Amino acid sequence: MKELVYLIYAAVTLYAVAVFFMIIKKNRGAFFSIAAGFIVYSAFIALRGGLSGFFTTYGIFEGVFFMPWVMGFIVLFLSAYSKDKEDTLTAVIPLFCFSLFAALYPKGIIPPTPNKLTVWADLFFITEPFGHACFYLGGWYAALSIVKKRKTADYHSLLVWGFVFFSISQVTGAVWAFLGWGSPFRWGARHLQSAVIWCYYAAYLHIRFLKGWTDLRKMLYAASGAAVVALCTFGSHLKEMGFPRIGG
Repeated sequence: MKELVYLIYAAVTLYAVAVFFMIIKKNRGAFFSIAAGFIVYSAFIALRGGLSGFFTTYGIFEGVFFMPWVMGFIVLFLSAYSKDKEDTLTAVIPLFCFSLFAALYPKGIIPPTPNKLTVWADLFFITEPFGHACFYLGGWYAALSIVKKRKTADYHSLLVWGFVFFSISQVTGAVWAFLGWGSPFRWGARHLQSAVIWCYYAAYLHIRFLKGWTDLRKMLYAASGAAVVALCTFGSHLKEMGFPRIGG
């Protein structure tokens, strides 16, 4: 569908405009450009539901495409209620980067198998990108805090919410795996990578209470988490680029 290509490129362009406004410190212009990009991107996500010839949520919640939508939602929400909009709006940079990656990714969907057409699969595919988006944004704000040598945003709350969403995704994913493949866990790369991410942030929640862990060390750990998530997910994304797809 050509409409999909036009919509996602338009959204990425609007996010690029927001980056420009953010650089020249025009916060209002940046906010409204992000909002416009989010609306266009939302239309793109909705249209993906019909790529298979009939409406299916599988097309909407594919992680590469759905995660930037979640990130845009969070950035808009935080920007609307933040007292320090300048720092909060800097997250348009990772938002632009992930949306650009989605724009360069194959637009079609991998033909859904029967075991993916279940509510448990939907819950997994919804909550996992929410967790990833929170981890990336929390890592971004933690890195920004290190650079500016002051706390720029509540990165800790984002990481906590990310851990909650990601934990839910692991439970729903285990139920889905049991129903679809007869086992809640497999010693494969996908499951082990998810375990690495979960353990990393479970450790983060505990190191806060250790003596000797200064605010700087906590920020460094939080910022490094974004790289951990990327390393554990982008391999799968790149592998799936070569899979047969329908609808584009």
